[in-house]
Amino acid sequence: MLRCPVCAIRVSVPDIPCAECLQQPRPFDRVIAGVDYDDSARALIHRLKFQHDTAVMSALLRPLITAIACRRPSGDVAVLPDALVPMPIHPQRRRDRGFNQARLMADSLGRRFALPVCGHVVKRVKMGDPQSSLDAAARRKSLRGAFVVTGRLPERVAIVDDVMTTGSTVESLSLALRKAGVREVSVWVAARTPRPDG
Repeated sequence: MLRCPVCAIRVSVPDIPCAECLQQPRPFDRVIAGVDYDDSARALIHRLKFQHDTAVMSALLRPLITAIACRRPSGDVAVLPDALVPMPIHPQRRRDRGFNQARLMADSLGRRFALPVCGHVVKRVKMGDPQSSLDAAARRKSLRGAFVVTGRLPERVAIVDDVMTTGSTVESLSLALRKAGVREVSVWVAARTPRPDG
């Protein structure tokens, strides 16, 4: 499956950013996605996220691990970040759910690729409405100032999350990471929502 080398949306031409990424530069360098967010991916993610069924983790992460291993930005070797940053959730949501699924995913990927996980360096300080209930413009507005970096990070990090929809959440976190001095931001997601027309 061909994907935009920047945002990982499905495209028909290899190695060329999609029209949206060409028109609007992104605050992240690249997104690597395991699969499209279809019924199968949705079922696995919901089991992990809402039922805390960690038994699905292997099936959920297998396509992402393959995509990471196959991605060769330099042409010869896969370039890995210096550390992983799980997408933070607001403390209230963490208390309600009991865990952060992005942290579970980051811990698993960290073990697989021998990378440290910076799980307490970035905080979500603004809760807002669940992003799944908002359109793209409302998502961007609700996420302004949502993340704060409270510690030091290496120069190259990868944000780990379950699903990327419009990209508003990873853009907001990427901006906070850039402001804190991170030079290269990748995004690793288990699933990428296709555009409605794609």
